[in-house]
Amino acid sequence: MSDRPARIAIVGAGPAGIYVADVLMKSETPVSIDLYERQPAPFGLIRYGVAPDHPRI
Repeated sequence: MSDRPARIAIVGAGPAGIYVADVLMKSETPVSIDLYERQPAPFGLIRYGVAPDHPRI
């Protein structure tokens, strides 16, 4: 087993991508995450308050 962290690529920095990255970073497993987004800003529609009923916003 290697001492290096697991390398994870997440495609899409919308709500799902951001929450997955958050959960992985808070886990006890050492990870290295690359987050890819084609839009100029992350967070997708939650950035503009489209999903205000979501408990994590």
